[in-house]
Amino acid sequence: MHEFPTAAPPRTQPASALNPAAGDHAVTADPLEIAAAERAIRRSWAEFPYYARRFGARGRSFSSSDSGWLVTLCALTKEGACAQALWLGTVLSGRGMPRWMLEHHIDLLADELTRIRPGPEWAHYERFHDCAGALRARRLAVFDEATFRALEQDFDARVASGDLRRLRRMGGILAAAVADERDGIELAVPSVVSWATDPERFGDDWIAAVHETVAEARIRAR
Repeated sequence: MHEFPTAAPPRTQPASALNPAAGDHAVTADPLEIAAAERAIRRSWAEFPYYARRFGARGRSFSSSDSGWLVTLCALTKEGACAQALWLGTVLSGRGMPRWMLEHHIDLLADELTRIRPGPEWAHYERFHDCAGALRARRLAVFDEATFRALEQDFDARVASGDLRRLRRMGGILAAAVADERDGIELAVPSVVSWATDPERFGDDWIAAVHETVAEARIRAR
């Protein structure tokens, strides 16, 4: 369980209301926000099959409680919200979810939540763009966008199409882990690679592609 910093705007509830294993830090209690967050989670999990393959039902439950907590960051200052998003990204990266994945998920939260409230309330959720931007800046300090995409595509070219369909975006996950490693998260790469090179899960060609992509990314990192 993560030890979450406190962020408790109106209409909150304990995280255990969304995920009994999550503890008692504050998450949103707004039913519209919860529903929007769940839509964002479904989109994230569809984009990254890695979530389901790696983390299963327990991970899906924590996606709900983590997303509920992220919604509460919209009540904070830009500096406070970004600091807490970076904190969560660092925690998750050390557990096998590079910060790029959180960056992507926060963009989806912004998209879903800005649809549910018209007029001035829409601006409340703009804080998500600040948080995603803070995460993105750390990644782009290591790889520009073109290099990041090239690393992802190079991985795709190294593996069989069937394997790629089952674990889409894996090349990006590997590149993102290297970006996090270069930014000081020591476990970012091992926490992904240890799973992605398990011979009980993957064949020799896949495992070789993982190692080659990580090596290439480390060479190309700034």
